[in-house]
Amino acid sequence: MLVFRPEPSKSAIISLLIASLLLLSCGVGTGPDPQPGSGKGKVSLFITDNISFYKQVVSTITGVRLVNSGTGDVCEVLADPLTLDIANLTNLAHYAKLVECPDGRYNRIDIDVRKGVFLMDQLYATSACSFTSYIDEIGKIKPLTCDGNTDICSFSIRGGSRDGSVTVQEDRYNDLGIDFDLKQFRVDDFGDPAGCSVTMMAVAVSAADMNSSGRSHEVTGSVRDLAPGARTFTLLAGGASLTVDYAGINPALQKNIDDLLLAAQSDGYPVIVQTGGIAIETGTIAANSIFMKAAGTVSGVQTQPQWLFTLLSQPGKPIAGSYKPPAVVEGTFVDGAWVNMRFDGYDAAAEKYLAASVEVLPAGMVIDD
Repeated sequence: MLVFRPEPSKSAIISLLIASLLLLSCGVGTGPDPQPGSGKGKVSLFITDNISFYKQVVSTITGVRLVNSGTGDVCEVLADPLTLDIANLTNLAHYAKLVECPDGRYNRIDIDVRKGVFLMDQLYATSACSFTSYIDEIGKIKPLTCDGNTDICSFSIRGGSRDGSVTVQEDRYNDLGIDFDLKQFRVDDFGDPAGCSVTMMAVAVSAADMNSSGRSHEVTGSVRDLAPGARTFTLLAGGASLTVDYAGINPALQKNIDDLLLAAQSDGYPVIVQTGGIAIETGTIAANSIFMKAAGTVSGVQTQPQWLFTLLSQPGKPIAGSYKPPAVVEGTFVDGAWVNMRFDGYDAAAEKYLAASVEVLPAGMVIDD
């Protein structure tokens, strides 16, 4: 999703669009709340990216709040840290959370992010960096307010409607969206962890704008009640229980997907479900593709023609796998490397899981997408 080519100069200003989107539409959903007349509405949070010039942009969102500065009302939309490689989300809306908020208008969105951000450019060079500033809605660069003890930085943006507010409608499902629009993304001192700094920009956008762009949707969660005969399962994700129908997945494109899902259910691996759209109000997904996720240390890495490896992952047991192309590998994939992987199938004859993508990351780093 993002590509960075550092210039010889220390200050490299890059136009790019890393859009970590956390979206809120103004009452677009139509599904009824289980408690009619409750004075509350459901808010579903999505994260996305439009265009990416980096291979990896790994950052952690630690909080999102809707605020009415006049009344003092606050609704916490995201409280648990969410670590994402935004570069994975080109033209994807990543479902993150479903919460209940008091209905009404909110004129401010408060966002918390971890100061540290990890970048990999198109040439596979990497750098640990820090968010230090942001660009406000009138184009002015402002320093981020960061807690020296927690290294969590906070800033506020206005809502996406004309009057600058976000509306949560009673007894409806409302999509919330924020675009970390880094078209004016600035990176200084790439490659110097002590000095590398990043300036970002964030704006709220409407769900109508996001949905009209043709983005697909994805959601990460745990598998329950797998029914291979019916080709369905229950996905528990971000406060929602969703029924996934995977009958539309072509078996030729995802080999032995039932075995993949059985491993995810029995060993506790999360899965990513990609689809044209998630019907939050009905709790259903028609899957276009499904990936099992695992992170850990690799050993026994063999290049062509074998393309083999063993992943010592958590949770679960070691995974014997193949990363034969068209698997996508980002970073130096060697014994001892820490990786985050997506698997899209299983070779029963070879007893190997089939990797769709491999991301080499700093040791211990686990991404949620």
